[in-house]
Amino acid sequence: MQAIDYAKQASTSFVLPDICIRIRQMLDDHHSDIDDIGNLVSLDPSLASKLLKLANSPLFRFRSQVDSISKAINVLGGEALYNLVMAETAKDAFQYFSDENMDLTRFWQQSLYTGLIAKHLAKLARVRGTERFFLLGLLHNLAELVITKENPDMAAKCLPTDETILPFVLQKKILGFTYAQCSSNILQLWQLPTQIWMPIEQINDENHALGNKEIAIMNVASVAGYLLATQSSKKPEKTINAEILKSVDMDADLLVDAITFSKQEFNQMLSIFSSN
Repeated sequence: MQAIDYAKQASTSFVLPDICIRIRQMLDDHHSDIDDIGNLVSLDPSLASKLLKLANSPLFRFRSQVDSISKAINVLGGEALYNLVMAETAKDAFQYFSDENMDLTRFWQQSLYTGLIAKHLAKLARVRGTERFFLLGLLHNLAELVITKENPDMAAKCLPTDETILPFVLQKKILGFTYAQCSSNILQLWQLPTQIWMPIEQINDENHALGNKEIAIMNVASVAGYLLATQSSKKPEKTINAEILKSVDMDADLLVDAITFSKQEFNQMLSIFSSN
């Protein structure tokens, strides 16, 4: 099977919630305003509650408490709200595709660490919309769940047994594509914006990373997130291509800073995304 075949199965079996589609349509419609979006979100008490938790989480670090949907939208902006809705949807997708053959603890840790590190690196690189990078980190490895569920034997072969090998190298060799490429295909079939699926599609391509700041950030974050989640003895700052860090005006010390901040936030973010 090709990446697109797995993606088609995933997009058919797990349909993107209507609220995600409607919020995206409202954001793209100049006749809609913040109140319209707030009214839509308020119709879903569970989602509204989760959004308020996220808005008050370390992901945003606001000085005062965000205690209403309208305030959350006014403070965060419509695009940030959409990213938070998609983050909640990602959690639901993870639960849907979860499989007994999958190490879900490692998967969650890898996804969260990648998202948190990406967010901090984006902030350090002065890229706008840093919360989007947290979402990219959450979603970048979605296909691992899909492929493990559909073809556990093949997925098992993609798990490195040697610390010197990064997982995407095995994925490319065994499957002919990486999990990130398949994840990007799924997101495209869900009709998510280009700024979400495109950086994920090229995340493991160092040549693309050297020429694109967003891909560079995601490349670095994905490798660091994997090493942290697997408790590898390899240090991210010594494993990651220094030229990619340099391309976004960063060095190993700034990467270590981003990882330190991410570790401080990890447990709280894990509790939020693990809750019902």
